[in-house]
Amino acid sequence: MIVLKPASGQILAMAGYSKDGDIEGENICLQANLPAASLFKIVSAAAAIEARNFTPGKSLYFLGGKYTLYKNQLTQDKGRWATSTTFQSAFSGSINPVFGKIGIYDLGQELLTKYADKFLFNHEIPFDLSLGMSRIKVPDDAFGLAEIASGFNKRTLISPIHATLLTAAVANNGTVMRPWIVSALKDGTGKILYTTSSSKLANPINKNTAEHMKSLMKATVKSGTCYSAFLPLRQKKLFSNIALGAKSGTINDRNDKYKYDWLTAYAMPETGDKGISITVFAVHGEKLGIRAKDIAKYIIDYYYSS
Repeated sequence: MIVLKPASGQILAMAGYSKDGDIEGENICLQANLPAASLFKIVSAAAAIEARNFTPGKSLYFLGGKYTLYKNQLTQDKGRWATSTTFQSAFSGSINPVFGKIGIYDLGQELLTKYADKFLFNHEIPFDLSLGMSRIKVPDDAFGLAEIASGFNKRTLISPIHATLLTAAVANNGTVMRPWIVSALKDGTGKILYTTSSSKLANPINKNTAEHMKSLMKATVKSGTCYSAFLPLRQKKLFSNIALGAKSGTINDRNDKYKYDWLTAYAMPETGDKGISITVFAVHGEKLGIRAKDIAKYIIDYYYSS
C-alpha cells in the first residue's frame, strides 16, 4: 500500500502485510515484478486522448464479453451482435476488447511504446530507496498489441510506487513529481546534512488530457468497477467537495494459483494541499480476501476523517 501527495511527490505511507506473518525479503512496494493488468489502460487511454483525439463520449462497440480477449472480438466488422458503449464506459468498466481494438487500430506499436516511455516504463525512477524498474515490451503483431493496450497480459510489469505515479499524473494535471520519503537527515549535533525538495520528474500528458482522464477515472467510481466499494464515501457529506477517481485491475499469477488485485486512486479536495494518490495491491489464494478497492476506501476515509 502506497499513499502519496501528487503535488509534491511526498510518500505519506508505504506498508505491506501478510496474514502469515512478516513479509520476508525486499519490501514489495519497491518491487517491479508485478503484472500491471488493467492499470495499463490508464496509459492506453491517455495516448488515445492526446494522440488520437478521443473524448470520453466517443462511441465505440465490442463483441462478446467485457473481460475476455479473443481474436474474434477484435474485428472491425460491427455485425448485428455488437454492444455499443462509450470510451468513458469502456474505461470505467474495464472492457478488454474495446481497448484491444484501440491498441490495434488507433495506437499501434509506436504510440503505445511512446506513451509507456512518457509514463516512465523502462526508466529508472529516482527514489530514496532502491526501486525496481517497471518494464514493458510492445510487440508489433495485432493480438500482442491488443493484449498490451488492454493490460490483458502478464508481461507488463510495474511496482506499487510506479502505479501510484500513474494516478498522480492525472490528479496533478499531467505532471509527475519525484517520489520521496526522507525529508531531512541530521548528524548527532543536529547539523542538517540533507534536505529534500520537490522536483518535477516527468510530464507524460498535457493538462487537457489530464482533465479527460479525470472524467474517465471519476466514472470508474460513480458507475464502473469501483462503484459499490466507493459508494459509502460518496454518500458522506465530508466527501461532497473531494473528487474521487480510480482504476482497478485483476489478473492471475503465471501459475493461476493466486489472484492479483489492484486499485489505484486519487482523492482531491477542491481547496488545499490535502490531495492524495493511493495504490493497494492485494494477493488472494483459493478464497478472495478483502478486496484492494475496499482497503483503499477505508484508507481514504481514515485520512480525511482523522
